[in-house]
Amino acid sequence: MKDNYDVLLDKLFLAERLNKLDTSVIESHFETRLLARIQEQRGNRTSWLDWTWRLIPWFATIVIIVGIGSAVYDPMRSSDLFSPITNGYEEYQTVSLLVGG
Repeated sequence: MKDNYDVLLDKLFLAERLNKLDTSVIESHFETRLLARIQEQRGNRTSWLDWTWRLIPWFATIVIIVGIGSAVYDPMRSSDLFSPITNGYEEYQTVSLLVGG
């Protein structure tokens, strides 16, 4: 009895191996469907790059406002534009002249 089932199972597997599936319907316009799905998924979300380009004018405006505010409302502002650069350099020169270094 068991041998009979083995023979039937072998015949079934052989018939399935010989049966070729027609996949042309599945393969037809596969690339078009895939690209359409990818494009639909990309259209639904916004990337970080899009947000950064949208926010650049706002950040630039904030930087300009802070820059103008710090230049206008600084109570210790000097009229010399090079004072932040040369601040302390004159003292260094005096010390080096006195010490001889």
